[in-house]
Amino acid sequence: MADLNETFNEFNGIIALIPKKKEELRTSRNAIRKDIETYFEKNRDNHTVRFKGQGSFSMNTTILPASGEYDVDDGVYIFGKEEDRPTPATAHNWIFKAVENRTGQNTIDKNTCIRVQYAKNYHVDLPIYYKTTGSNEGNFFDSKDIPELAHKGKGWIESDPYAFKLWFDKESKDKNQLKRIVRYLKAWTDNKCHLNLPSGMVFTILAVNNYVSKDRDDEAFLETLETIQKSIDNTRHTWATYECKRPTTDDTENLLDKYSSETRKKNFLDALDSLIKSGRQALEVKSKKDACAKWQKHLGNRFPCSSIEEKDEDVAKAFATPDQLRYDNKSA
Repeated sequence: MADLNETFNEFNGIIALIPKKKEELRTSRNAIRKDIETYFEKNRDNHTVRFKGQGSFSMNTTILPASGEYDVDDGVYIFGKEEDRPTPATAHNWIFKAVENRTGQNTIDKNTCIRVQYAKNYHVDLPIYYKTTGSNEGNFFDSKDIPELAHKGKGWIESDPYAFKLWFDKESKDKNQLKRIVRYLKAWTDNKCHLNLPSGMVFTILAVNNYVSKDRDDEAFLETLETIQKSIDNTRHTWATYECKRPTTDDTENLLDKYSSETRKKNFLDALDSLIKSGRQALEVKSKKDACAKWQKHLGNRFPCSSIEEKDEDVAKAFATPDQLRYDNKSA
């Protein structure tokens, strides 16, 4: 049986955020924070501002997308009295004014955040939250009061991404393999972006809830995928429920509702099934190159098959098996 643990670990090194780039992103993020602090000091007598990182950058599950553009999310928390609460559009305008000249690229005012773009293939998204002055400002990240996100289309809506980070940190403590599996899932969805598969948050939750620890990453990834399928694919498993709930709130929101139309659900579940079938075949073949090609079809050309060195006797054994599938990708 082909053992591709080393290949998966090499792949992780290819897609994961390297320390030098992480420091560059952190430096840019901190410069943006300083711009916002300066703006508030000069222009907002009734408001103060704080920051908290969120998303994959803060959870250490960021990958380099095939597009080459990194994404950093940094929450901007505005404090003030309830009677001084701005409209979401006004809050967006404050942050936009603070950062619009940070780079030579266009700064974008989106519905849920302000995006600061950098020429070096990355951007920083700034979702904006409001908390009233009486809500434990001194230690507000431990407050039970849920922050409210400035959504230009929906108004102020409750949202607590920092709680999600704390949940993930707890669940993934001392589980570096789990973080790698999350990156593999993100790399898969990035390679299959034309299918519009679920978000990184959805796959992070599914990975945590269905994680199977093994000595080898290829086995752990496959068994985790199989467990995910059994939990959500009600087209193949009658006891499954096509849902993914946010673990940090009591909300009944199903994060998979967005992907529940007949076409999107079928695309997702069929793609998951195809990945699992290829993964099973990859673990059954004797040739590492054959096995690698099975995974590469789904994870993309960055999956490092070219670095595999196979002994002549291993190849000979593979050819000696009449029904052995070679690495032409025709089987899955």
